[in-house]
Amino acid sequence: MDLISKLIPDVIKLPVIAVLCFAVGAAAMYYPARWMGATNERQVLAAQSAKEALDRVQNLEKNNANFRNLSDRDRCLAFMRDSKLPISSCDER
Repeated sequence: MDLISKLIPDVIKLPVIAVLCFAVGAAAMYYPARWMGATNERQVLAAQSAKEALDRVQNLEKNNANFRNLSDRDRCLAFMRDSKLPISSCDER
């Protein structure tokens, strides 16, 4: 290792070390930032889905006078049919 250190001049060593440190630092910042971005994206999608679900429930309540008087399970079944989701999810409670 000492022989290699003597063969490479100091003028080249410092910039190479700086570039390597920059690359390692950039990689160290990229992956956590990417992970946080994906988390934010999932949160935005979940919020949009919740808003759409609330709009659908309000629409069902507005268009169907009996909807408010239904039991929880029947409301769930009506919502699942309207959303084209599996009805079996209503039985998980």
